[in-house]
Amino acid sequence: MTHVARFALQHSRVVIGVFLAVTVALAISATRIETAGATESLYPDDSSVDAIAEELQATFRHHDRLLLVTSGDIYSGPTMARVTALTAALQRLPGVEDVTSVATAKRMVDDDGFLIVDDLIPRHAPGVEPDAEELEAARAYLAESPMYQNVTLVSSDGRHASFIIEMADGLDANAFSKSVVETVRTEWVGEYALAGQAFTSMELQSIIGRDLPVLGGLALVVIVLMLFLNFRTLQGTLLPLALILLGVVWGMGLFGLLGGKLMALTVIGPIAVMAVASSFIINMLGRYYFELAHGAGKRVAVDRMLGETGLGVIVSGVAISAAMSTFMLSSLQMVRGLGLVALLGVLASLLASMVLLPALLNVLPVPNHVGDPEHPGGLAKVLASLGRLTTRWPRVVVLIAVAVVLAGLVGVPRIVTDTSILAFFPEGGATRSSVATVEEVLGGSSTITVWLQGDLGDPALLAAMEAYQHDVANLPELGAGQSIVNVIRALNLTLTGEDALPRTREAVAQELLLYQSSGDVSDLTRFMTLDQKQGVINFVAKSMSTERVAAVTNEMTRLAEARFGDLAAVRFTGNPLLEREIEQAMRHDFVISLTLAIALVLIIDSFVRSFRAAAVTIIVLLSTVALQYGLLGWLGLPLNLATMLMGALAIGVGDYAIHLTVRYMEERRHGRDPEQAVMHTLYSTGRQILFTALTLGAGFGALAFASFVPVATLGRLMLLTVGLVGVATLTLLPAASLRFLRNPHARVHLSKELTHEEA
Repeated sequence: MTHVARFALQHSRVVIGVFLAVTVALAISATRIETAGATESLYPDDSSVDAIAEELQATFRHHDRLLLVTSGDIYSGPTMARVTALTAALQRLPGVEDVTSVATAKRMVDDDGFLIVDDLIPRHAPGVEPDAEELEAARAYLAESPMYQNVTLVSSDGRHASFIIEMADGLDANAFSKSVVETVRTEWVGEYALAGQAFTSMELQSIIGRDLPVLGGLALVVIVLMLFLNFRTLQGTLLPLALILLGVVWGMGLFGLLGGKLMALTVIGPIAVMAVASSFIINMLGRYYFELAHGAGKRVAVDRMLGETGLGVIVSGVAISAAMSTFMLSSLQMVRGLGLVALLGVLASLLASMVLLPALLNVLPVPNHVGDPEHPGGLAKVLASLGRLTTRWPRVVVLIAVAVVLAGLVGVPRIVTDTSILAFFPEGGATRSSVATVEEVLGGSSTITVWLQGDLGDPALLAAMEAYQHDVANLPELGAGQSIVNVIRALNLTLTGEDALPRTREAVAQELLLYQSSGDVSDLTRFMTLDQKQGVINFVAKSMSTERVAAVTNEMTRLAEARFGDLAAVRFTGNPLLEREIEQAMRHDFVISLTLAIALVLIIDSFVRSFRAAAVTIIVLLSTVALQYGLLGWLGLPLNLATMLMGALAIGVGDYAIHLTVRYMEERRHGRDPEQAVMHTLYSTGRQILFTALTLGAGFGALAFASFVPVATLGRLMLLTVGLVGVATLTLLPAASLRFLRNPHARVHLSKELTHEEA
């Protein structure tokens, strides 16, 4: 790196020009990044539940569904005419495979031994409304027919109508949902609500488009404020700002060139790059101004900045990059995208700090008034007190830290995991309110499907299916099931007057044959294959935590084993189960990313400095990670998509702990005894550590204002984490250094000054 830095100093204007040209090119690339808000991007790559869903879709022609509920006096002539018109308009939309509503519902009638299947709402010429008698007959049939007893086409009070809109495969869910919304606003006068996977995809897309510029801008503003408060010069503010923006532009531009798409978690990446880049610049520029304030010329100040502080920046930059790279191993596309943006941006920021910054400083004039950024100012007494505390009672400090961490760890078993999609949206927000309205009317907003393989012509299996539907409907999170049983029972009631299932195999076959010859065969094939070897039961499910999904699935499995026995083999799929898989994938990613982050940081730090120095630093960082997850349990915050990333992020952004040990080792190398080295290190770098922590906290704190709940939770917790790392760096780390690193041995260091003459 010293050779690269020397080249940058010798050819400063060329280096600046190259960086400028590359930045412009990558900025253009960044503007062309597409947004991917589909909820499928949240699911694991190798999802067994999704594999079953795709197989089920091919077998029964099931499609993703968008649920719509409209409000009004449904059983009035004008309103029912609007329901019919809206149904027709939705059916005409590109990508719509089918629309189920009261306007498409069928009525079965026995006409002297012949089965007649006709429209529930008689069709009229345009402008002619159904009369009161027709509407009352439709109301009565919906209430009495077994075919509709578990389906809410119209609510019992007649105030809501539902529409189940099935969409073709491969559609842009966001664009499709928007077309549905536009159609509803055109055709319907009154309130409406939406739910379903396509709806949440649209809402996620909206969040991404809203959060990224707002949060990025907010983070930038507070980081600039921290920079100005730290350096109090125009150069000390604008120069870091330029390099921070460069890191973000390079990270996003390279991400776009590699085909990446913006997702809900990707917003964390640019803000993490801003925070980390600002940390690099604060330390590098701080050392430059320190040398200037102590009488060094510009070239000597740059040389010492690279030779001494450059070591810490290189170690922390490579360590942070290693920590971010662990996200690339995730089975979740969204997490990989975050990791790639952060990795590219951090590496770009590191390159800019070690190459572009020296070139810029070499070209720019020295400020007229340079303050000493490492002089603690008003913090002198506090830092001196911390120095006395850690040098006099290092063992006590370590023991207190251990006790605090152990107390925090007691909260770990209290952590509740929740990766449900609805939990991504704010409580009381428009998304949750819309879904809540749909669930109030329909009993749920998603579906859990039970796939059976057996002889569905066997009355015993049909009876077991009916009993199973009643069993599962008693679970508070699930509504009544719908299957071929409902169709057959309605057929039997129409043809025989008996509200029961047929008792013989022959009767089942005869009634199904009658329906195939009189009605739409798709009414059967959505529930059963024509060879009667496979069938499904669809249960409407309310929104619930993934922890509760696991319990419900276990109970459904137990009930299935009890009811079906050897009659049928059973498999399960549905969006709630997919959400449960997200949790399982995130738990796996959490263990892998945190373990690898620790190992990589330890290896890299050991290679550049020494194993003991690396071990002391990583133990301090691990203490803060353990405490942050303990506090997660104590505070009752869920472990979700974002909070599972905290550990690796904390290991990555805790670079000022690395800078403190680097400075401590520098002081020891210059001949100070351990206690003096700690005192001088705290006194001289404490202010920089404080402003680094404030800047990192300000950057991540901007995430607290995100609309995406996991990101907002992460922002608040990272504020806490940065504070914990800062406190540990100024107390536990010096004490641990005195206990375990009294005679450090750095295998490799960059303290040799470059051989340039003073400018």
